[in-house]
This record gives sequence, structure tokens and C-alpha cells, in this order.
Amino acid sequence: MQGQETPQSPQAAISAVLDDDDLLGEIIIRVTFPTSLVRVALVCKRWLSLASAPAFLRRFRKLHPPSLLGVYVFSMHNNGPRFVPMSQPPELQAVLHSGSFNLDALIGHVKAPECWNGLLLLTSLDHDDEQRTRTVRWPLYPTRNTTILPPVPTFFNLDDGFICYYWDHDILPNGGDNALSFFCLALGYKDQQTIVHLYVLQDDIWAIHSKVVIEIPMIELITSSLIADMKIYNLVTVGKTAKLFVLDLVSSSFSLVNLPEDGWTVGLSLTQRTGVHLTHVKDCQLRIWLIVMDTNGVHSWFLVDTIFLREICANHMIPTRIFEDVGDSDLTIHAVWDNSEFVLMELDGVLLYLLDIKRKAARKVYKLTPTDKYFFSVTPVLMVWPPKFPVIKLG
Repeated sequence: MQGQETPQSPQAAISAVLDDDDLLGEIIIRVTFPTSLVRVALVCKRWLSLASAPAFLRRFRKLHPPSLLGVYVFSMHNNGPRFVPMSQPPELQAVLHSGSFNLDALIGHVKAPECWNGLLLLTSLDHDDEQRTRTVRWPLYPTRNTTILPPVPTFFNLDDGFICYYWDHDILPNGGDNALSFFCLALGYKDQQTIVHLYVLQDDIWAIHSKVVIEIPMIELITSSLIADMKIYNLVTVGKTAKLFVLDLVSSSFSLVNLPEDGWTVGLSLTQRTGVHLTHVKDCQLRIWLIVMDTNGVHSWFLVDTIFLREICANHMIPTRIFEDVGDSDLTIHAVWDNSEFVLMELDGVLLYLLDIKRKAARKVYKLTPTDKYFFSVTPVLMVWPPKFPVIKLG
């Protein structure tokens, strides 16, 4: 009949969708896992361009945060950290099977590992506990070479000839997979001063990046450092008080910032906009704070979210007796994901994985056994983000 539309063939309908970048993007963003996103990018140059676009990756990351693959558990009667894999869908189960997470082959006593976006930093001591070796491994990429970092300096000769001995070190990586660098934050003392040196690893040598003298007898590190917006953040103790230490990499200046609330059960995490969150346990609640610095260099704290742990546990059939018996004293934060999306914490010998802060969902990850006694440390291993896309040759 004249004027009636001719039905589209299936091939034409498919082409109409796949040739539209907006519609194709809406399909691709639903693949859920970064591994699937990489396979999408292998189809052709156009699909690679769509999947690897920064704006698209930001949307994907917001909808599909990196999955928890497992945890390294270091308890009292373990010889060293052991990897406990999480139950995964087939897509990520293949990732676990292709990885190499066992640390038994390492020589000496291995301390608690630290993990950053697929990089595992291990500190092992010799049998006399005197020589420390720091090793960088990539559990998700077993074919990548293991790197042994050069020994960190143990003392420094000051300008006046005085020798500054370090009692605290913290190594942290900076940058992505293609431009990885390492810093070392070292603390020592002279008379009634704390000497802070920041080293950078250059050509297998630790070189001084900056030096700060603080008129306080002794400052000690509590947590591992974070780098955000050319600043290093670390929780420290000054006397018996916890504070946030902020070192500006550009000006080599520092700040000691009071925490918004008293307490020791605290975790730091990066935000999506190069800032830092502080996650704190108080009155059986998780309180998430954002630190902001104004144009005059003054730091302020803003309360972002409050999570009621008793309510979450009750909703997910997790016993809440711990809250009546010991309150905050037996709640420990072991790790906080970027942007405080997830928290890995311990309640009375049980690791509670807050699956999604926004959805207030939780699950058990691991429970101490009688031989474990208690946790020394728990280190989460996540899927790497952003994914490493293939390089397609032109022409």
C-alpha cells in the first residue's frame, strides 16, 4: 500500500544500531567487567576508540567499580601472607586462574604486603631479621618480571655533619603502568626535631627529592601514604595524638592537620577529583570525611556520609552482638577503596566487606580460624583499572 513503510531487514536494523556511536556506547557500557571491555576493543579501531575514550571510561568506572578478587590474610600463626580468593563469576574466575598469587617461593620472612592497582609490594626479612628486601610483583601478570628495589637509605648526613638515623620508612608508587615511579618517605630525628626526607627512585638509586624539618621531637607513621594532586598524605602520631600529615611535592612544605574526630580506627582513600577521604569508625558508625584546602592553605573537613553498621549487619544476617559487647574497640578498618566506595573491615574476627557504600550492602569475606588467633594485616587485591587496551597498528 502506498505510504506504508517497508519493514527493515534484520541486517539493516543491526547496522542502524552498530553504526550509531551513541547507541553502541550504551551497549558496550553494559558489559560489566574490564576484561570484556578489552575484548570489545579488539573488534575494530572504531570500537577501540569508543571503549578507551576518557569520558566513556569515567562512566564505566562509576557503574562498574573494580571487583575484589581476593585478600592476602596475615594472621598470628601463618608463616606469611596467604591469598584467599573470593567467589567470582566465570569472567573473573578466569582472571584468578591465570594469575600467580602464591608467595611461598619467597625467601625469608615476608611482612604484610601492600597492593596498588595490580602492583604488589613485598617486604621480606632474612632469617636474622636484619636485611630487608623489597620486591615488586604483578600477580595478575605472571609473565612480567619481578623487580627488586634497591635498599632504602637508613641514615642521612645533615649539613652540620650530624647523622640523621631513620626509624620509619614508607614506599609508595606513583603514576600509571606506562610511567611508574617510586617514592620513599623517610622519618628520622635530631635533638627535638623530626627530619622528613622524600626520596625518588631514579636509575636504581634513591635520590633526595625534598627535605622538611619539623619542630616536633618525634612523628610516627600510622598508615601507608597516598599521592593526590602533587601532595603526599599520611596518618601519623604526634605524641599520643593522630593527625594527618600533608607534604606538598611542589613547594616542599608540610601541614599537620587535626582529624575531624578522635579515634584510631581510620582509613584514607583517594577521591575521584584528586582529593582525599578519611573513613572513621565512631559509635558503631562509618563516617566518611572529605578534606578541602582553601586558597590560603587552610584545611577543613566536611562530612560526606554516615553508615550505620548495626543496621547493615542486621539487614544481611550478620550477628550484631559485637556492637553490644565491645562497641568500637573491636572494629578495625583494613582497607578503603578509592572514593570510599567499599570498605574492608574486621568485626570480632570476621572480615566484613561492605560491597557498596551507596547501596549499604555487605558480605562476609573470611573468618578467623582457631589457629589464626588474630589478624596482623589484610590486603585486598582488586581488578586493575583502567584496563590495558591493545595497540592496533594503523594502515
